[in-house]
Amino acid sequence: NLPPLREGDILLNGHTHVPACTDHGDWLYLNPGSVSIPKNGSRHSYMTLCNGVFVWKDLDGSVYDPTL
Repeated sequence: NLPPLREGDILLNGHTHVPACTDHGDWLYLNPGSVSIPKNGSRHSYMTLCNGVFVWKDLDGSVYDPTL
């Protein structure tokens, strides 16, 4: 069950270990992936937030987009 979400909200959840960025219209779902046990062929990754922008990075610190 989802928590109450409003327009502009971001639901950030890393439990699945699968990187994701899904626009649900009023709100956004993000998953940073996993640094230890990545799933679905994704890289070992994490996500940063800087100046309002989320960015995926691999363990070398290189920026990448797992949605491509």
